[in-house]
Amino acid sequence: MDVKSAFNNVSKAHLGKRMEALEIESDLIRWTMSFMLDRQVKIVLEGEAGEARPVDTGIPQGSPAAPILFVTYLSGIFDEVERKVPGVSSLSLVDDIGWWAEGKDEETVAAKLSEAATASIDWAALNGVAFDHGKTEAALFRRKKTAPTAMVTVGNNSVPFNKEATRWLGIWLDSQLTLKEHHATRLKEGRNAMTRLRRLAGQVGLSPANCRKVMMACIQSISMFGSELWWKGDQVRGTMGRAEELQLLVNQQARATTGAFRTTDLGALSMEAGHRPATNQLENRQRRFGLRLLSLPRGDKAREVVGANTAIGQRLSTALAYTSRTEETVLLEEPETLDAELIQEEEEEAKKDAEKTRHGLTMFTDGSRMDDGAAGYTITWKRGESWVGIKAHMGHNQEAYDTECAALALALESAVRRPTTPERVTIFTDAQAAIRRIA
Repeated sequence: MDVKSAFNNVSKAHLGKRMEALEIESDLIRWTMSFMLDRQVKIVLEGEAGEARPVDTGIPQGSPAAPILFVTYLSGIFDEVERKVPGVSSLSLVDDIGWWAEGKDEETVAAKLSEAATASIDWAALNGVAFDHGKTEAALFRRKKTAPTAMVTVGNNSVPFNKEATRWLGIWLDSQLTLKEHHATRLKEGRNAMTRLRRLAGQVGLSPANCRKVMMACIQSISMFGSELWWKGDQVRGTMGRAEELQLLVNQQARATTGAFRTTDLGALSMEAGHRPATNQLENRQRRFGLRLLSLPRGDKAREVVGANTAIGQRLSTALAYTSRTEETVLLEEPETLDAELIQEEEEEAKKDAEKTRHGLTMFTDGSRMDDGAAGYTITWKRGESWVGIKAHMGHNQEAYDTECAALALALESAVRRPTTPERVTIFTDAQAAIRRIA
């Protein structure tokens, strides 16, 4: 299901409510509301600019914040539909919303997907979202080769299951998941790129070294994209034919790189051109794919593919000689909140409060980043009648926010390590974001 005019129809009011429901920091919500405020649009036709008119909906495209805000805006639909339709899961990317369901037959799957579509449309009506029903597609994956007859009901439309392969994130998925159509499509695109680059090399006169770089960056990346999913290894029925087709393309690349005749020995040709055999490249691509999955944080579902009791899981295990002992990337859990109180937000009032005598320990922190990139912080407190403190340099790869957070953290740690625990610790700082992060 494709969201219609995705970025242009985002409602500022609905986005603000969704951010509040997700318990996003109030400062970030206010920034977002300001980001979407007082925007204007004008039409330019054949060099003539029309009158600027205000717009109160939509996220400006081109900004790095735009896709993040849109995903946040749309995030409420997934929990809602999965709650209303048991057995349906979401599988989506930005404005392409996908619903996944399993069943014993095509009618059962179609019925579940129809319920998910109805729930999606209901949610969309309440949240200022519309779907482009003309772009809605349905795909059925099963072992049977016969074309499905069941249809998915989406609003007033009936959507049949695709008879041809369905393109999803650049991968052409056929009904039996053999990826034959995907390989054929990528190979054709690689051959077309080869023809264009060969013509370019002949006109411009690229050196063999540069020609090889272009061949590897363009042709190989195009023709072998997604091969990690279908490659089953050397001498395995069902994939050797595809490897041979890719090898013919590699041979053409070698001839284009060296300018050698067609009768040149292929072994010497490949060695001179520096192109590895297709089977070696396929093995390496699958190995790197497995390593990328294993480098994901613990708990990521994609990481569990390696070593899983599935065909691709076992293939990746074999490619990596995986023995389940690898270094893990662990995302730290959210720490427990401190029993902290924000006593003053206004700067002038905070200055007055800083001059007052308080029970316990009073500390002052400040962090900054210089124009040359150097970052550091300082912490001061009063010991008797004199001032003492800590200064630290954090190098040239930190931001001012990092220094403020580090200063607050070290101030709290210093207070805890004192021989006598203070009755109360008061810290004065001008970094509101760091206060909320630490507290």
